[in-house]
Amino acid sequence: MAALFNKKPTVKKAVVKTDSKAVKVAKADKKDDIKALIAKDAVIRKQKVGGLDLNMVLVRPHITEKASDLSEQNVYAFEIARNANKMLVRQAIEKFYKVKPVKIAVIMGMPKYMKNPRTGRMQVKKTAIKKALVYLKKGDKIDFV
Repeated sequence: MAALFNKKPTVKKAVVKTDSKAVKVAKADKKDDIKALIAKDAVIRKQKVGGLDLNMVLVRPHITEKASDLSEQNVYAFEIARNANKMLVRQAIEKFYKVKPVKIAVIMGMPKYMKNPRTGRMQVKKTAIKKALVYLKKGDKIDFV
């Protein structure tokens, strides 16, 4: 579970030229390994939809008292990236949790402001978060543990 949220793989990169294009792939000893890594790199590029990697769409599960009450009704809350939309959330849920959402609602929260007592200017106390409510069928379930 921890591998999903904000973890980036650390791989040593090497430059390999194929069809007059330079492709960055991990170090490999044999030519077959290089070809396999190039194919794997193409698959990873297909996973990036709209310039956003599917691993970065779901930031973390949004676990609150209200969200835990909703989870009993097969509605799960996630904090999502700022530039994510419903389609990206749907693809990420299908990929990582192997369930098909019935409906997705996206909610943009408001930031909290406060007045600086020294200068009198308004400043952001708490940044806004973007949440997604994922509705599932009766038999489906998502485990966060």
